Amino acid sequence: MFEEIKKILSEEYGITELSMSTNFKKDLGLSSFDFMNLICIVEDRYQVELDEEKYRSLTTIEDLTNYLEVLIS
Repeated sequence: MFEEIKKILSEEYGITELSMSTNFKKDLGLSSFDFMNLICIVEDRYQVELDEEKYRSLTTIEDLTNYLEVLIS
């Protein structure tokens, strides 16, 4: 899942230097709009709907990866 998120961030934002601890806002500088766009892309790609309360608490790539792994499995 980490590799898939890396691929999305690379394709959409040109971001290639990532680790599991990368913070969407602090490290990548993603705005709220950018983050919502990322959530929409993930939902479309995996045909899932992320809970709004839950995704608002996701701050790192690890958070998103873990959440998606549980949601998709």
